[in-house]
Order: sequence, then C-alpha cells, then structure tokens
Amino acid sequence: MSAFSQADFNTDRYNASRPSYPDEFYSHLNTYHRGSRNKLVDVGCGPGIATFQMVTKLAPFQQIIGTDLSAQMIARAQTRQSSTQGTGFDNVAFLVSAADDFSYLKSPCNMITAVECAHWFAFDKFQDQCFQHLTPGGTLAIWGYADSIFLDYPEFDQAILDQAYGEDQLGPYWEQPGRSILHSSLKDFHLKEEWFGDIEESVLSAVNLRKENSTSLEGNPLVICKEVSLEEFKEYTKTFSAYHAWKHDDKNKDKPDVCDELIKLILAKHPELTPQSRVRVAWNTFYKLGRRV
Repeated sequence: MSAFSQADFNTDRYNASRPSYPDEFYSHLNTYHRGSRNKLVDVGCGPGIATFQMVTKLAPFQQIIGTDLSAQMIARAQTRQSSTQGTGFDNVAFLVSAADDFSYLKSPCNMITAVECAHWFAFDKFQDQCFQHLTPGGTLAIWGYADSIFLDYPEFDQAILDQAYGEDQLGPYWEQPGRSILHSSLKDFHLKEEWFGDIEESVLSAVNLRKENSTSLEGNPLVICKEVSLEEFKEYTKTFSAYHAWKHDDKNKDKPDVCDELIKLILAKHPELTPQSRVRVAWNTFYKLGRRV
C-alpha cells in the first residue's frame, strides 16, 4: 500500500483506469441498510471512485466522509470534488486518516464502507473499531475485486496471471500479505458475529461469467465487467502497486516494460487485434455486509 502514498504515484491514471461498481450492487446495499442516513464513512477511499458513486447511487446521506492514508489520493479526490461543484457533492469531505482511526468523528456514523482496501488492514482491529463507531443497526460494507480475465479470450488467462504473479514479472513486487489476501478474495476473513448480525458474504469467480456466457449472474449483484481497448487495459495494469515498485527497481531499467510486453504477446497471438481493439474484461469480486448489533 505504501506505493499509493509515494509522491510520484500516478493517481490520475489510477482514477481513470480502475473499474467502478455496478448499480445492482448499490441497489442491494441500499436495500440492506435499514438505519438512519446521517453519516457515511468510506475508508481507504483512494481518489474517491466509490465515494462519488455512493453520493448518487445510494439514498442520500446527510454527510459522506472519505478517508485514505495517501495524501496524494486524497488530493486527487479533492481536485475532482472542486471541479464538480454544484453537482451534488457538497456534502462530501475528504481527509487523510488510517482506516481504523475514527478520531475525527464527533458522533457515531450509520455506515462504514471499505472498498478495494480491506486486504491491507489488520482485519480484526478494523472491525472492532467499526463496531465502536457505528450506531446500533449501522452497516459495515466491505467489497472489492482482483485478477481479471478477457471473457472472450480464455487463451490469455495464463498470460494475464503470469504478468501479475510470475517471479520474472510483477510477482515479487507486491506488498505482502496484502496481495495474497486480495488474491484469495478475503475468503479467510470474516465479520465477527458478536459484533455484527445479518452477515452476508459472497465471492464471485469471473470464469463463471464465461461458463454462463453472460455479464450478469442471478443472485450476485457485484459483477464487474467492462469493455475496454487493449491500450486501456494496459493502462489499468500500470495502476498496480507492484508495477510502481517494478519501475523503481534499477535492475529493470533496461528491460522491456512488463505491461507493454503483455499487450505485445496478445497482439502476436491474435494479429487481427490492434491496441484499439475492445475486449470484455471481468474481475473476481467479493463482498461482506454486516449490521452492528
């Protein structure tokens, strides 16, 4: 996670290239939440991808606070907010803070969200602090994604995995254990029943979309599937913290760019494709919902 806090991390690319989340999931979260809607805190918010979505996709909260350890990410979120004044984001505030530090709150909040970030946390400490700072009946919502595939090109599955995890590619550059936890969709981490009730947990493997020949799955609201050009997919892979670390390792300075090489391999195997050819990309996803007891 420290890569995201470095001054030269490309937050603009991150904001532009990372996927957002489907309306179906926000509809599910809206229905799940039964409490008041005074205050929502979105921890680990990055540049505000989910934070800004929640302003428009959830029934209104009086106040939404986005927090992140990275001052660069918070600055990017604040820049977006200032550029969209008068468009309904006036009730949103962003500040630099650790995910388990709620000292800025003067009163408990009604919902806490952790989107594409909980793999970095000390999970039990985090949910303990959420219990301490949620109103009774308030919602804790954790969700995220990892490890994409091209739905229509299963022959590239291994190459995409090799780029991310190969020992001669990005594999050694991930911060651990965070990446391994995300790779497993947080399957070994659970909300504690003494703190949360009505718990929902879901894990979706993207290959199931291919099996169903569909971009939706009945009963799972968190399907992330996006059509992008190969060039745009390359830019997405360059938002990985491991890529940032790979670029900063002097031993790689004379090597071909690891993300560029993946696209070259794809184009070599399918000469009819170009960098502007569009492909359907789907991600493994997970979510965990709980109501504070």
